[in-house]
Amino acid sequence: MNQTLEQIRSKYAFEKIKEVKGSKFEKEFSSLISKLASLILTNGLGNTLAFLFAKGKDQHLRAIYILSDWLINQSPLGSKKLQDLNAKNVKEKAQSILENLVLKASVEEYMFYTEESLRLINWLRRYSDAMLEKEENNASEQ
Repeated sequence: MNQTLEQIRSKYAFEKIKEVKGSKFEKEFSSLISKLASLILTNGLGNTLAFLFAKGKDQHLRAIYILSDWLINQSPLGSKKLQDLNAKNVKEKAQSILENLVLKASVEEYMFYTEESLRLINWLRRYSDAMLEKEENNASEQ
């Protein structure tokens, strides 16, 4: 039985959240994922990726890794240009990631990457809310 793109996206997000579960940056990552869609909608994908690179903490680099790995390598619509991308070398691959997703992209490609990022983030947020610990200041909002 073939899976829909939405099912493939959901499975990918679930696996990535499982990888973050129990990490030293689990709470911070959960908080970041809850804000990531707003950052992209407000500032654009390119500015958001640049902001995350500038921050450079584990949770920021993991978010970049997940988005870029999905868009470039894992998505059935991806271009397969960063086969050796992993969470540990995201900072080293920053230029290539930005070039592929932002700088060399046509308007149509940039819009696609933005929309696809938001669709993936929606699944990441759902699984993050269900599976990851929250920062203390977020717990009081419930």
